[in-house]
Order: sequence, then C-alpha cells, then structure tokens
Amino acid sequence: MSSSVSAIQLALVLVAMLAILIVLPALLFGVVQQWQVIFLLLGYVGFFQGTIWRVFRYGNLTKTSEDEQFKRRSGRLALAVQFIGLLAVHWLALYDFSRSGVVWRTADNLLPVNVAIFIVGSAIIINQAAIRTLKGFFDRIAIAPDHQLVTTGIYSIVRHPIYLSYVLLFTGFCTMLQSFASWVLLGFVCTIWLGSRIAIEEEMLEARFGKQYKAYQQKTKRLFPFIY
Repeated sequence: MSSSVSAIQLALVLVAMLAILIVLPALLFGVVQQWQVIFLLLGYVGFFQGTIWRVFRYGNLTKTSEDEQFKRRSGRLALAVQFIGLLAVHWLALYDFSRSGVVWRTADNLLPVNVAIFIVGSAIIINQAAIRTLKGFFDRIAIAPDHQLVTTGIYSIVRHPIYLSYVLLFTGFCTMLQSFASWVLLGFVCTIWLGSRIAIEEEMLEARFGKQYKAYQQKTKRLFPFIY
C-alpha cells in the first residue's frame, strides 16, 4: 500500500475520532456553533496533521498489535483507561460548557480563554517539532532494527515531547471550556495512560541503547522542562 493511500486512510480515522470526541457531543449539547468549539476542532486538526505527514512521508506506523504497551496486560489496561477516559473528558467538558451560560465576551473570561489558546498553540508547535525531529522514527512503541536514539532539537530538553504535547492539547481543551471536573479527570487518565507508556518505552530504550540512554536520562527531564 502506498504512503499516500495510508495517509488518506489515517486522515479518515482521525476525522472519525474528532467526530466522536468533539462534533457529536457538541451537536447533542447544542454548542457546535460556538467559536470556542470551532477553534478547538481546528486546533485538533492542526495537531494531528503531523501524524498524517509522517505516514505520507515515511510510510505506515507499526501495527497497534505490535505496540509493546498493547502486548502487556497492564499496558492494555492503561490503553482502556485512555480510550474510555479521554472520551469522558471531552464529553464532560462540552457538557459543562453547554450548562455554564458563560458570557464569553466579558473581561473576567479573557484570561482562561487566552491561556487556553496559548496552551493549544504550544501543543501544536511542540508536536510538530517533535515529529519532524524524529522523522521516520516517530512510531508506536516498537524499536526497529535501524532505530537510532534521537537527542537533538526539542529532544535535548525533554525525553517525551510528543506526550507533553498531548497533555497540553487536552488541558487546553478543558481550559477553553472551563470545565474543572474534566480537567481533574484528565489528570487521572494521563497519569495512568502516559505513566504506563513512558515506563515501557524507557525500559525498551534503556535495554537497546544502554549507557547511552542512561546518560541522556541524566541530562534531560522526562516530560516537563526543568520540572519532571
């Protein structure tokens, strides 16, 4: 299958995902016409086009069944938490937004809106920078025979910038819609899902690259620059 066909198929999958996460609940809760929802939808499109670019440029991602997290029982549990949890986060945030009756043009609400725009924008920039740095090595948790350890660009600051971009994207979503409950739920979901994923990935990289990866760990933070 050609890369272009694979990229088109992935784009259709992402469209379906966005329909389930954002469009459908926004329609049901009567907020699909609100500019905040439209902004977030466009932000998600901009965010995930990086993955489509990678497939178009370098070919298919590794099959989900070959992802190391999927192979492990604890990893599959974390993936279930991811799927159900992120669905709940998005629907809950949109529901709260529909019930809030917030007047978005008042000065009191400019701060969270501006913060949310900044967070979503940062998520897109970090995601695109990380994918273009990794190039063909951006994949699921599976190490190819020719795999190389990438420590340049944004990877010289944090070891998992793509996971950071996901945290920022979803945080920006909850912040824009001013849903505290969904923000708390997101923290739980990301702790389980990404905590498992990062642990597995670092275990594999350490086994593959040994002292080289350990030295890299000593120089960088795992997820948040200068913090963690």
